[in-house]
Amino acid sequence: MAVLLRMASFLEEHSAEYGQQVVSEIGVPLAFAQGGVIGAARQARYLAEVYPSYPWQESRRGVSGIDTVIERVPLGVVAAIVPWNSSFSLSASKLFPALLAGCTMILKASPLNALSALGFADAAEYAGLPEGVLSVFAAAAGPSDHLVRHPGVDKIAFTGSDAVGRTIAAAAAPSFKRVTLELGGKSGGIVLPDTSLERLAQAVPPSFTLNNGEACAAMTRLIVPESRAEEIVTAVAAEVAKIPVGDPRDPHTAVGPIVTRAQYDRILGLIDSAVQDGGRIVVGGKRPDHLERGYYIAPTIIDRVAPEARIAQEEVFGPVLTVLTYPDEDVDRAVEIANGTDYGLSAAVFGEDEGLVRAVAERLRSGSVHLNNGFTVDIGIPFGGFKCSGVGREFGPEGIDPYVESRAIFLNGRPYAT
Repeated sequence: MAVLLRMASFLEEHSAEYGQQVVSEIGVPLAFAQGGVIGAARQARYLAEVYPSYPWQESRRGVSGIDTVIERVPLGVVAAIVPWNSSFSLSASKLFPALLAGCTMILKASPLNALSALGFADAAEYAGLPEGVLSVFAAAAGPSDHLVRHPGVDKIAFTGSDAVGRTIAAAAAPSFKRVTLELGGKSGGIVLPDTSLERLAQAVPPSFTLNNGEACAAMTRLIVPESRAEEIVTAVAAEVAKIPVGDPRDPHTAVGPIVTRAQYDRILGLIDSAVQDGGRIVVGGKRPDHLERGYYIAPTIIDRVAPEARIAQEEVFGPVLTVLTYPDEDVDRAVEIANGTDYGLSAAVFGEDEGLVRAVAERLRSGSVHLNNGFTVDIGIPFGGFKCSGVGREFGPEGIDPYVESRAIFLNGRPYAT
């Protein structure tokens, strides 16, 4: 625990330095980048608090009367493969519980985070972590595949796309290597007919523009009653149009540039496909007029989108919200649309009737469901998804579970008993 706390202190003290590095690497707004470093430190402090209450060892009497001790022991060598979009938080969610469990770790960062990822190595050196317990490097797909297949690696902890997740799961299967996979999302927010415009205008815009929209749990589909579609879209679009887009180093900027040209072109291609499928761009949809250079896309709302449209099914990973409709009295249809993708990472329900909001939430096939809020992550609450959104959970005490194996020690053994 002491090592984790010293690492936390180091990250807190150097959050401005590493935050600036993240901004330079991937273009996210400064506040979000620095907050990610501070958030990583908070994860370490949280787990240090959790440590004493975690069931590392418990006594249990079997149904045959045999006394046992159940131990949670370190799983072994962990390879963490982390994406670029929220590298400090996503690295911390793997590194700190693994260290707490007694595992060693190889932390493989994206080439886009080649410099900032070394912050964890710096923190480990400062904290006195023994040499060899943590290795940090950045590389592309080849070394990742090597780690997944290497017989000396006992577990893969991956965050990224569902396509790569499938490849990792298949490569790990022959050796029954343990895996946790935090994958993509296509989060839908159901708006019930009685929802206030003020509530939506406040909650929806940051739910799909956070981190430039480059967030797996971003709420990118808004499912609204047909009779209120126009007024809801108008109210939300008015707020979205106010979001400042520009230099991510400017503290007033809320949305910066897209990470690469390839991703920029992909997002614009998805927007074009939505229009070809009958969608209407309400706001955004292109580079902001005041920015002549850079991979900027103005926060975008597209309505009149069909549930089966490509943009309503694929993860965009940019500041784009699609609006879909359902018949006012047919909440079943709204639930069907919300559940109607391959993903199940996050979802939301908006409404004024608390009982109805809760009842609808319980029908959603999603790892997280937010009531009257579009998007929240809490390091004390387990995070993960259903369906193609992944396997396993991070955060909370449950975030330690993937890094331990249970071992039963029988104390008063005797011949076979049932």
